[in-house]
Amino acid sequence: MKLLLTGTTGQLGTAVAEIAPQRGVRIVPLVRRARPGQIPFGRAFPSLASAQVTGDVREPLWGLAEADLDELAGSVDAVVNLAGDTNWAGSGRDLYAVNVLGARGGHEVARELQRRSGRRIVHVYASSIFAAGGTLGRIAENPLGPDRHRTAYEHSKWLAERELERMHTPGDPDVLISRVAALLGDSRTGATRRRNSLYLLAERWDELPGRVLPAMRGAKVDVLPRDTAAGTLLDAVAGLLRSGPRREPVITHLSAGERAPTIRGLLEVARALSPQSFGKWLRIVPASAEQVLWLSGNAERYLPLSPAWRNSIIGLRYIGLDRVMERGRLAELVDGPMPDPSTELLARLLFDLPEPQRPTAPADSGLSRFLA
Repeated sequence: MKLLLTGTTGQLGTAVAEIAPQRGVRIVPLVRRARPGQIPFGRAFPSLASAQVTGDVREPLWGLAEADLDELAGSVDAVVNLAGDTNWAGSGRDLYAVNVLGARGGHEVARELQRRSGRRIVHVYASSIFAAGGTLGRIAENPLGPDRHRTAYEHSKWLAERELERMHTPGDPDVLISRVAALLGDSRTGATRRRNSLYLLAERWDELPGRVLPAMRGAKVDVLPRDTAAGTLLDAVAGLLRSGPRREPVITHLSAGERAPTIRGLLEVARALSPQSFGKWLRIVPASAEQVLWLSGNAERYLPLSPAWRNSIIGLRYIGLDRVMERGRLAELVDGPMPDPSTELLARLLFDLPEPQRPTAPADSGLSRFLA
């Protein structure tokens, strides 16, 4: 399987590039033109430097040259768009240019490659489970309706999904819309490309006013290690290629779903792992969905917040709402286990907690008779 991949330098894209060789997957990264002060792509990803093509997801056909389109048409099996503006406090204009126009351009690229090659090619777009806005309960893997609670970021992801649904016609490349959960670092090393608002919020527990956290009863924290998400995404792409043509875009939730821990359970495990770090216990105060959503979306109107703090406050809605992302369609595509990260692993990654140390035997040889 060969992928034309955007967003290679992002959290999910990096993980896909890292595990691709183990899966026998070849990557052609689409890279923006070099900018002053930026680390060259070839230095950051030397193994992919020779395969890269130049383009920009904000341009028609992603700015790909004719020669690149001809070469890609003969070998690429899937166009995978992981590029995205994930600044939850970003401007609507920037979010639209990358997230919506990028999705549209990705489908145009997949359509053009399929036309030139005559082979079946699929298009994969990384959306977000947070496109659900303020929706509660069980969230089906179906198109979402309007929601007045969406932030600018969430709205741009929702608009991108609608654009792909509108563009798709019979005979077009199959479309997989993968709504991705919040991502943490690598499950083995903890390495992360970007500390999202959940990390920022975790760093500010001590600074929360009154050490109070508003959340609905039963609110879940739906997060995944980035390598877990990457492996499941590759499985889903392979599953879509194995299956027959689809009349409509396939929507899946790349998340922990029903296996996601509650915020209360996550904090209790974190405190058990590191009592000293959580010596001052955070109090979870039951709140309604309206209260959580209002606070996460309006705090900056009354408080002078830095961009980092604003992102952190917006993150309250991602740990404070009682809802479950269904994963039935993801299970149909994935030939293997579904994501099921342990609460202990998630707590360690989120709060940067050390691994437990094995107890060692005392040095006093007089106590050796007590050793097993």
